Amino acid sequence: MRKAAALARSLVIWGIGWTWFSLGGFCLLLIGIFRAGRIFESWLKGLCRSLVWLCGIRITVSGRENFAPGRQYLLMLNHVNILDAFVFYSAFPGWARGIEEESHFDWPVYGWVIRRMGQVPVSRKSGIKAMESLRRAADLIRKRREFSFMVLPEGTRTRDGRLGPFKKGGFLLALETGLDILPLVQKGAYRVNRRGSLLLRPGRVEFVIEKPVATQGFGRENIHELMNQVRNVYLRHVE
Repeated sequence: MRKAAALARSLVIWGIGWTWFSLGGFCLLLIGIFRAGRIFESWLKGLCRSLVWLCGIRITVSGRENFAPGRQYLLMLNHVNILDAFVFYSAFPGWARGIEEESHFDWPVYGWVIRRMGQVPVSRKSGIKAMESLRRAADLIRKRREFSFMVLPEGTRTRDGRLGPFKKGGFLLALETGLDILPLVQKGAYRVNRRGSLLLRPGRVEFVIEKPVATQGFGRENIHELMNQVRNVYLRHVE
């Protein structure tokens, strides 16, 4: 009975959340046509914060002093559930865009919104195509200095709440652009929702902004050292 009630509650939240996101996303598209800059960013963050609130998620942010306003970073966030992007835009204090799998741009509503936002598509289908898309992403990042850019170093959502293996793509992008890596850690998100489940459990998510990790001195020949250094930052928070 308790499980049935939890599932019913989750389905109601999904219905309300999807309706709210569709309406908010449509408004965001209209704003993007006529206005940009601070108004667009305010509406984007407002939409994400309201959606997270409707899902029963309460976010606390720590480590704001580690983020320097106006400085461009390559952001990294541990990948937990389908709500990661909304938690990120709700909590991150600066302007940012994400690196998205190119297939996401074909999704209804969500794909339209991220296309208008200026998210950067990358491909993971083949090595050659992936490297070409990373170079294009690096060129876009260099042109848009007002934004930091976020990648999910695990590439896929965790299955058990633990930190998954890191992939090279985000670190190659950091080396290509010369940006320092700013690790962002979310704690408690796995209890709210997890891969393969429709259940949404209201709860708290702690969003931790860690100290930047400099990429100067690293190259392809010692990229694994950089990956281990960044990974160790997450392992202090995520088992």
